[in-house]
Amino acid sequence: MIEELRRFIRHPSSVPIQVKLGEQHQQRSLKDVSKGGLCFCSAAPIAVGTLVEINILACKPGFTAKGIISWCKPEGNQYLVGVNFQSKAMTYALRMVEQICYIEDYRKRISANTGRQLTSDEAALEWIQKYAADFPRLNE
Repeated sequence: MIEELRRFIRHPSSVPIQVKLGEQHQQRSLKDVSKGGLCFCSAAPIAVGTLVEINILACKPGFTAKGIISWCKPEGNQYLVGVNFQSKAMTYALRMVEQICYIEDYRKRISANTGRQLTSDEAALEWIQKYAADFPRLNE
């Protein structure tokens, strides 16, 4: 179970993000969050230096921030794209949203698997107790 959770957390493909490039909106999957930014998967390369807006609407509260593409590299039949944010506060806010998404996913899985209905607060308390220690930390 813990190994499965670690794989899930390190590759949070179930956390959808919206990437806005100019007037174009693209649905993508968040790969991970690191010091200063995030990484997402893209079907096409995106030029380094491109300004983007990232939205995560799947969780409440949502997250919106502007960033800049800092790197793009091929991986299999897609591209991994790195986004840097200008503010450290944005990265920490993104981490909070990411955790909220995992907690809401946990609440839904408990309901589907056991029929037990948890409030968001109850799910947060359980998730923190069971999994927070395994949630990867940002390197300072």
